[in-house]
This record gives sequence, C-alpha cells and structure tokens, in this order.
Amino acid sequence: MARKLLAFSLLLCFCMTQVFAQTQQTPYTGKENEKEKDKDKKPVVFRDRLIMDIYHTFWMGMPKEVNHMKFDPGFNVSAIWDFKIKQKPVAIGLGVGISYYSQYSDALLLYDETDQVMRYNLLPEGVNFNRLKMNYFHVNIPLEFRYRAQNGFKFTIGARAGLVCGVSQKYKGDNPLNPSDTLRIKNLRIENKMKYCVDVYARIGWKFVDVYYSFQATPMFTESKGPKIRPMSVGISLSIF
Repeated sequence: MARKLLAFSLLLCFCMTQVFAQTQQTPYTGKENEKEKDKDKKPVVFRDRLIMDIYHTFWMGMPKEVNHMKFDPGFNVSAIWDFKIKQKPVAIGLGVGISYYSQYSDALLLYDETDQVMRYNLLPEGVNFNRLKMNYFHVNIPLEFRYRAQNGFKFTIGARAGLVCGVSQKYKGDNPLNPSDTLRIKNLRIENKMKYCVDVYARIGWKFVDVYYSFQATPMFTESKGPKIRPMSVGISLSIF
C-alpha cells in the first residue's frame, strides 16, 4: 500500500510541477546591462516546488501497555506554488500534498460493538509484532511562510489541513494457535476515525536539504471513541525541484 501511495504521490506531484516549474525572469527595463539581463534569464534551481519529507513517527498518546517499534517510517510529498513578496527573501507557499504514516505494534485495533469504541487489543505472547502494521494517510493543503537567504540557508513554518483517506491494519505472521501455520489479518474496519486533520510543521536547512518536524494537532479518533493518539514526526526533507 505504501509503495503504491508513494508512486501515485510522485506521479501526481511531478505532473503538477510541470505546470508550476517555469523559469522566473525579471522584466528588462533598459537600465540593466547585458550581464544582468542574462543573469535574470537563468532558471532558479532551488525553489522548493516539489518537496519530499521522509520521517520517523512518534505516536503520542499510545496506551502504556502497548509496545511498538522504535522506527515507524512515513513520508509526505507536497507540490507547492511559491508566491514571492517583491524582492525580499520571504515568500508564501500554497499547494497540495499527501502524507503517509505507519505504526508497528503488538496490539490489534478492534471495534467494540457494546461500547462503540475502538480499542487496542494485545496479541498473545510470542507473536512477532513487527508484522502487525497500521497504515494512515491523508491528502492535504499546505500553507507555508518561507525564508531563503542568498547563501542557501532557509527555513519554513507551515500548517496544513487535510482529509483522512484511509486507516487500516494488517498482520502476516505466526499463528499462535498453530505454529506451523501463517496467519493473515487485514482489518479495514477502523471506526470513529476523524474525517479531517490539522498539522503544524517546520523545516530548516540549506539549499535542497532540510531537517523536518511536524505535529498533528488533531487526534486520529473522535473524542472518547478511540485511543487518543496523534503522530509527531522528525526526519529530513528533500527539495526535488
């Protein structure tokens, strides 16, 4: 699922950047010399129009009895249009993106019909919980404040509002009831999930590489209807175009 989502994200954003990524030129007023004119015609290489964030997610609010892996990988792909503020080193970015998160744990998310609540249910001892994976992704609209110095230093502060497209969980591994058998579970019934999400994030770096941080302000599940979990991510960002 993650590979298909990543491939779709890259294809979507690449198509969008073909529309966005045009050479920026400064109008020639007749006062510039030929050298300055030629300089203005050169394309801007690092404009942060297509950005990929690769990160590890810390799941805030996880129940204490649930164990999860030390590394839960995820990614975010954004196509951003850059609105420069005159000749200043600051700009406003607006675009579209897709975010994906994963979680490996030793507990299966199940819907309690009696209380109508989603709960983590621990797997039996001895089961390899590295095989139990939750997938969570959403499409979003990022809005950014950007600063870029001429020496390549830059930082970004942003927020994004998104629509939750999918939450699922699957397991493929040992069957505790029959060690010689392989057990497969695919749980698509994740009830009470929030339909929208809001993230705040920041990037700081040089030219096309940044350190990335994000925190989801909204929980994954509605109040009192599921675990109070939300992702907080740390990683790196690559500005492809």
